[in-house]
Amino acid sequence: MPRYILYARKSTESEDRQVLSIDSQIRELQDLARSQSLKVTAVLSEARSAKSPGRQVFGDLLRELARGRADGILCWKLDRLARNPVDGGALIWAVDENKLSQIVTPQRTFVNTGNDKFWMQLEFGMAKKYVDDLSDNVRRGNRAKLELGGFPGLPPVGYMNDRATRSIVVDPDRFQLVRKIWDEILAGTPPPKVFRMVNEDWGFRTRKFKRIGNCPLASSSFYKLLANPFYYGLIVRKEGSFPGVHKHMISKDEFDKVQELLGRPQRPHLEKHEFAFTGLIRCGECGSAITAEHKVNRQGHRYVYYHCTKRRRDHSCQQRVIQVQDLERQIAEVLEHIRIEEDFHAWSMEWLRTVHADETSVRAAMDRSLHAAYLECQKKLDALTDLRIRGLLTDDEYAKKREGLLGEQLRLKEQLEDTDGRATRWRELTERAFLFSREAKERFETGTLEDKREILVALGSNLVLRDKKLRIQLEKPLLFIQESLPALRSEKRPFEPLETCLPIHKNDGREAVIPVWCGLVDRVRTFFATAPDTIVWPKFCVQAEAE
Repeated sequence: MPRYILYARKSTESEDRQVLSIDSQIRELQDLARSQSLKVTAVLSEARSAKSPGRQVFGDLLRELARGRADGILCWKLDRLARNPVDGGALIWAVDENKLSQIVTPQRTFVNTGNDKFWMQLEFGMAKKYVDDLSDNVRRGNRAKLELGGFPGLPPVGYMNDRATRSIVVDPDRFQLVRKIWDEILAGTPPPKVFRMVNEDWGFRTRKFKRIGNCPLASSSFYKLLANPFYYGLIVRKEGSFPGVHKHMISKDEFDKVQELLGRPQRPHLEKHEFAFTGLIRCGECGSAITAEHKVNRQGHRYVYYHCTKRRRDHSCQQRVIQVQDLERQIAEVLEHIRIEEDFHAWSMEWLRTVHADETSVRAAMDRSLHAAYLECQKKLDALTDLRIRGLLTDDEYAKKREGLLGEQLRLKEQLEDTDGRATRWRELTERAFLFSREAKERFETGTLEDKREILVALGSNLVLRDKKLRIQLEKPLLFIQESLPALRSEKRPFEPLETCLPIHKNDGREAVIPVWCGLVDRVRTFFATAPDTIVWPKFCVQAEAE
């Protein structure tokens, strides 16, 4: 008597949405076996898609047939057995080799005849065609959604799908926590420390789904989050790059700054050690990173020195070590060269508040310029699309240029949307710069290792150590202060009392007395009014502003 293996399968994907459940298939097929007096020796089932080879239970089914432990298969339809040419061909070959005598379905029975094998090939081909058409439709739908600014699939952490509107909305329980992750990284907190804070101090848990979720944020997910442009509004997928309509969590400039801090692709990670300056300085001879070590001499004295890691195999670096005291002395000297006095700081803050009230016309002109730049960017995107349609650009060239233009357009859009707050923003940043100049040296000399690191990060970039000399490229506002201080310190005439402090155009006498002082404040505030802020200010600057 022929022996049959009952096989039932249902995929969780959309291709099997209308198919009977596995339990229903088994029940119907057992009724069919009883009605036709078929001997079922085994029941196999699996919840896997058949659109590609590699199903474990289906492989077990073929092995049982090859060993002669069954003569036929009982299934609901042929597309339950295979939706790809590899598995379908394996079944037809098993029929050809007489290892499979029959495939029984409620509709018909397939045996080893030319007509039946032809119909088997036809049904397997139709199943494959159905999967391909479904895949094409899904890709077409995904691209249409992306072009409208939507996001197909599960959004990143901090966002969620709104089934009612079919859009991406803010996750009320996690959005602010994820934004706090970006804030901590931008403030200079080492990523490993932020990762521990997220799970241990903040109690962060992912969204709960049917089978997954409600667990701490994984390390890989944490670093993937920090590299995802979705958070500043750009959706990057294999279909291309698209501007999203969801609420942006961060700005493009903040995203770029985090990538720089994380060493993507140039700078090393800001890892937290017991040394203040590791990961920030490069060797001026070979370009390798500068690291630090603790040493204990024969008398038991402990000291710290910094030296080149000498990682380059093609260059024998001759740079010698430098003790931490000498390195800190050089940094303190740079801070002294930008240090301003208390009376000048107080006068500058008063003058900034006065100028802020008269900035409306300047902001309007800037907004017109930004709007023109935004429209020009849109024209470039349209021209780029026209070049691609005409075949003058390859897919890679088109995708690269389009992503750059979309990023620039998003940045311009952010600045346009910040019309009301921009003047307040440059005033706050200018106040931070002058507060840093006034207090950084004293805080550097008396602060913790973390304080010293934050101050050096804010002080400048391109930190290079060569021949025991540290070279720092000062941030532009601090460079302005350094250039002006010699003339300011040589000025012997006192300030006018603060109560008479007025804008220069209302108090011409002051301009004659302190032209350099007025020019410095104007240079710094103009810089912040026209350029994005990429300086990671120390906590004492931000905290003082909040107070």
